Amino acid sequence: MNKLPYLILSFAPLVISACANEPSKTQVSMADGMRTVTAFAETQPVPDDDDAADDPYIMVTPTGDTVVAGTNKRRGVELYSLQGQRIASIDSGRVNNIDGIYDVQSASFRIAGSNRTTTQVDVYQVTTEPVAISLTTSFDLPLKEPYGLCVSPTHIYVGDKDGVVQAWTWDGQGPIATFTFESQTEGCVVDTRNNDLYVGEEMTGIWRVALDGETPPSLFAATDDQNLVGDVEGLDIYHGESRSVLLASSQGDSSYVAYDLASAEQLAKFAIASTPNDSIDGTQDTDGIAVSNAATSAHPRGLLVVQDGFNVDLDQRALNQNFKILDWRDVENQFARDSVYRDE
Repeated sequence: MNKLPYLILSFAPLVISACANEPSKTQVSMADGMRTVTAFAETQPVPDDDDAADDPYIMVTPTGDTVVAGTNKRRGVELYSLQGQRIASIDSGRVNNIDGIYDVQSASFRIAGSNRTTTQVDVYQVTTEPVAISLTTSFDLPLKEPYGLCVSPTHIYVGDKDGVVQAWTWDGQGPIATFTFESQTEGCVVDTRNNDLYVGEEMTGIWRVALDGETPPSLFAATDDQNLVGDVEGLDIYHGESRSVLLASSQGDSSYVAYDLASAEQLAKFAIASTPNDSIDGTQDTDGIAVSNAATSAHPRGLLVVQDGFNVDLDQRALNQNFKILDWRDVENQFARDSVYRDE
């Protein structure tokens, strides 16, 4: 359980140096030398055009049933199968970011969303047999515009475009903590194993905030023009057997950066390219990302899902935005190439 005190923290940036599908074969982009991987599936485009898709969340049941949720920030939340078909949706307002937990008692998932239409946090229930999503409760926020959001089993963390991130309970009690950054944030993720909150300050870098309040916040990784390139967008954590990995969307150069969570060592930097037959395009300008370490028969190491800001068809004609689905083994293959520290 989070040991979260009632507190308000404010801090300025620190100055530091930049610190059964088979997995696809790793490719090298000849244009810039960046390593690339490919998706094995993509979701149907969201029904609204322009900048609409944003943030995914992966749901895997104890029996291996898998559903991918994604926000359509023009109208609500979409649910997709692992093959990318839309299987359910809910129109509830301009929901920007989502995150969730599995509720053992009800054998369903609880998802929280930042709703920019109502200035609220929405809480949804998602069932998998049958697949359905329903809005169960909402609570008001004292923010100008809810934006980034992430959750733990006990708390919901939601921020706005002014650098404020607040902690709330799932039943809407709060804010019980406020963290203030000097500029806009969005992506965040809770490390429940170490009781830390990671927040992406878009043009500054990734902050680590100890939720026990006993140590000052630290800049985990700074933006630069080569590795983590602002905007810093989606963040998520993959908990492996021998180490945990923080993955970030480096939106400024349409890539992804993986870090060892314990040491902040950069393990890999890669992009997502089109499949060899161009049946699934690559990704650019990614907003939200989600990872899962839940093993299934086809994906024993889990999954990565990312938003695609510029979705195109086989003829390179623009489509509405969507989400790409990858086997986590393809990401781990990058660690073997880029780092001597491997997850044995």
